[in-house]
Amino acid sequence: MSLLSAFSNARASLSTVSSQTAIVSRNIANADNPYASRKYANLATGQLGGVRIVSIAQSGDAALFRSLLVSTSVLGAADAKATGLDRIRDVIGDVDAPTSPAARLAQLKAALSQYAVSPENGQTAEAAVAAARDMANGLNEASAAVQATRKDADDKLAQAATTMTALLAEFETVNGRVMAGSSTGADVTDFLDRRDQIIRELSQYVGLNVQSRNGNEIALYTDSGITLFDKTARAIEFSPQSAYDPTVVGGSFKIDGVVISGAGSPMPVKNGSLAGLLTLRDETAVSFQGQLDGIAYALIDGFAETNQSDPLDTARYAGLFTASGLTTVPASVGDARGLAGTIRIAASVDSTQPGGNPMLLRDGAISHPGDPAFNYNFNGSSGFTDRLNALIAQFSQPRDFDANVGAGDRATLSEYSAGSIGWLEGQRSTAIAEADYRSVLLSRTQETLSDRSGVNIDDEMTRMLDLERSYQASSKLLSTVGEMIDALLAIR
Repeated sequence: MSLLSAFSNARASLSTVSSQTAIVSRNIANADNPYASRKYANLATGQLGGVRIVSIAQSGDAALFRSLLVSTSVLGAADAKATGLDRIRDVIGDVDAPTSPAARLAQLKAALSQYAVSPENGQTAEAAVAAARDMANGLNEASAAVQATRKDADDKLAQAATTMTALLAEFETVNGRVMAGSSTGADVTDFLDRRDQIIRELSQYVGLNVQSRNGNEIALYTDSGITLFDKTARAIEFSPQSAYDPTVVGGSFKIDGVVISGAGSPMPVKNGSLAGLLTLRDETAVSFQGQLDGIAYALIDGFAETNQSDPLDTARYAGLFTASGLTTVPASVGDARGLAGTIRIAASVDSTQPGGNPMLLRDGAISHPGDPAFNYNFNGSSGFTDRLNALIAQFSQPRDFDANVGAGDRATLSEYSAGSIGWLEGQRSTAIAEADYRSVLLSRTQETLSDRSGVNIDDEMTRMLDLERSYQASSKLLSTVGEMIDALLAIR
């Protein structure tokens, strides 16, 4: 090797080591960034032996990254559903909680039974009416909690639409820079990190199918095949409702003009918080509301009064339990939508209301105060218990419920109330178990991916020391070659 070749190789080595040192410094600076990958230089040896940097690359593991995206989206769906059901459970409690519909129903039955033991006692009458009031209030609170959960899910969907739109717009910019830089051989590793980060953030909202193409291009699709990004970002459309009650139907969530959930969706998404929130808002919460409405209907129907004098009057009039604008019992449980939110005890039997008389619970005529045609206690006996015993029997009388809401189609009122809470707890437990499992899996996948592609500060410091020695060696070689050239020039 000539002195000039040695001098040239030493200079190339110094330049290469300097660039590698800058890369290692970048890695160290990003050591605390969970989204940063380790950067490294690809080297090549020239014809004369000199070393140069061909390109800057990053560490990665495509299989682990795909697994990370799946775990993130599945966790997003389960967590969204579990959080919403927790909110409802906080209001009504579990089967054994004193605030649950099942527990309040048991308290009402016990109060009626006690009243039947001493039907002449005004205090036991008042206690029975108070238990009925608590029952109605409990259903009101549970219904309000369900609708508040639906509204909260709707608000989160609106936030998700805004965030996803912003992420896709940034993705379009970053993806363009990656492609442009790749075509010219520029260092695009920081843009690649940001692009991967955006993909991870999007996977929280919807399951993703990531397609890589030539030129470092990427296209994004939902797990059901709807296009999120292909050359350009696709539109995210959603309009939230201002308020929710049992009659309100939530708005459609659209990606690229395609509805992503519900029976009308040609390509329903499977995972991500969008799937969880839409399932919670439009299916789970609606089903539980239907169950509460079924309980409310059974109470109104079971405690209804009939005309005791006119056999031609076959109507069933709302008695102890009624609702706003309700005079007669709805024709079927299918007409009971929203009853849980409006059910209340009749003012005529409520001692907190003007003229309210709790003893009407024993005698009848709650629906028609003062009308003898609706009086069950014909003789005005203080020991009359037939009406009370008939009301108590309603708790164990099998009746039909809406089979479409998930808690069965035929049961006693007590059985259905307990089954409804059990259904809710089952939905919640399943979501929590899935969320816990996916959370652990996601954490382990993140750790493994970080080990494979992330920055290890100890390793980078070791590389920095190696590069420092290489720099010193190249400097020494350069100095030695310079001295030799100077010596040769001096001889001449």
